[in-house]
Formats: sequence, C-alpha cells, structure tokens
Amino acid sequence: LMDGERMKEQIIKAPAKINLALDVTGRREDGYHLMRMINFSADLEDTLIIKPGAGLSLTCDTRGVPTDGSNLVIKAARCLQNACGVDRGASLQLQKKIPMQAGLAGGSADGAAALVGLNRFWKLGLSEAELLRLGAQIGADIPYCCVNRPALVEGIGEKVTPLQKFPSLYILGVKPSADISTPWAFSQLDRCSDRIHPDIGAVLKALEDGNDQALAAQAGNAFEQVVFPLYPGVKSIRDQMLKSGARFAVMSGSGSTMIGYFDSVAAAEAARDRFDNGSNVMFVTKCEPKIIEEK
Repeated sequence: LMDGERMKEQIIKAPAKINLALDVTGRREDGYHLMRMINFSADLEDTLIIKPGAGLSLTCDTRGVPTDGSNLVIKAARCLQNACGVDRGASLQLQKKIPMQAGLAGGSADGAAALVGLNRFWKLGLSEAELLRLGAQIGADIPYCCVNRPALVEGIGEKVTPLQKFPSLYILGVKPSADISTPWAFSQLDRCSDRIHPDIGAVLKALEDGNDQALAAQAGNAFEQVVFPLYPGVKSIRDQMLKSGARFAVMSGSGSTMIGYFDSVAAAEAARDRFDNGSNVMFVTKCEPKIIEEK
C-alpha cells in the first residue's frame, strides 16, 4: 500500500489456544502467577474485521460478549494508541466461534488479533517482540496468541519460545456447559497445600525425541486437581475420552474444555458423537504445527 492510500479492511483470524501441558510454578509479589506451559493453536477461530472508523467501536455477533472498554480488543487498541501516539480510529467487528470461559483463550486471541491487525492497519511497523511486550501488559495469554505456533510459554506469559519439533495432533475438544472462572481456579490452587506439578521438562524432551508414548504419559495440567473435585463432569469427559480411544486427554487452561488426543481425525470424529448431549460445545481438528525456522 502506498502511504497515501487508505487501507479499506483487514481480516484477522484469531485461533484458540490449547495447553498441551500447564504448570503454575509460583506467584510474584504483585499477585501475578508464574507459569510454564506448552501451547499450540487450534483451527477453531474467531475472526476480527477492521475497517476505517472515527474513534474506536466494537460490535460482536455473539450475545453476552462485552463491546466496551472491558473487552480485550478495545484494551489492545487503546494500548497501541497510547504506545504509538495514534489518533486514528477503527471500526472493529468480532465474529465469535471460540466458546467463552473455556480455557481456550478466546478473549486473548481476539486481543492479540487486534494488536497484530491494527499494527498493520495503522502502519505502525512494530516488531513481533514489541507486540509481545505490549500484549503482556494486557493479558497473560496475549503474547502467545500473537505468535500462534507451538511454543514454550513462561513467566507471566510474556516469554514465548517457539518449538522446532512438534507433532501433528488430532484432537477432540469438548466444553461442557460449566463455565470456570480463571481467577477462581487460581485462588483454589493458591489454597492447595499439596500441589501437583506436571513435568514440563519431560514433555519438552518427549516432543524433541518424537516419543509419543512419553508425551501421553507426561502431558498434564496443574488446574485439574482443583477443577475435577468441584466439576466432576469435566473429569467424566476425560474418562469417557480415554474409553473412546484417546491416547491421552488434558484440560486446557483453567477449564472447562477437555482435549482428547487421537490417532486420526476419523477416530476423534467417531468419539465425538458420544458427547453430543445438546449442551456441550465440541470441535474436531487436525493441528498441523506452523513451525517457522529461526533465521
């Protein structure tokens, strides 16, 4: 685009984030929790459409999604405006497919899409590293959602290290009607005296070695120990997935979505029908890793 041309529209895909493994390793004095996570992105996506507009406005096709300053899309836009001295506006339209309060970082994916998209739309020229730094100020999952390729995520979410080896994964995601609040899950974990810590190092080694058996044995989520007792339906989905042929199953984020890992898309689709009770949100996808070689 020439400098004099006005960009008419940007369409940005915002994929769901899935935790293959998640550990909460500590808590800082400011209250932020320290994490070690292995993330990848699903083909379940929201879409953000950016058009010219006076001021900032957001509309959404899904009832219950806030469109004011509490939405991470607007927070991201204002963060960019403040950081870069931007006085231009944008009309933002959000099309939702990622369920809310599901552990799939739908809101963060939307916020990251706003950072990436408005950086282009307003021709700000910020690097990925600069976008990640800004994203970390808005939400813990936003830096990863700016990258959207298999990665080790550490700190409070700001340190994202893309992985050079990652298998193709065939997954079934099932979110029951239960909505789990992330602050609630953290508070439960903080009260837990005998916490379980998945071995993230062992998961990384299994990925590096291409050892599917070790991956199935080591993948896990620290939140499961506080979610399962109060939300037995989530645990029963995991148990049913294992009975339905999943090699392993791990909750994503703070829940309530359970992810089953299968040998093929066909196997995942065959298992899917067992969870079709009218209130579950389900998706099946093959996740092809978007590995980008380091230069």
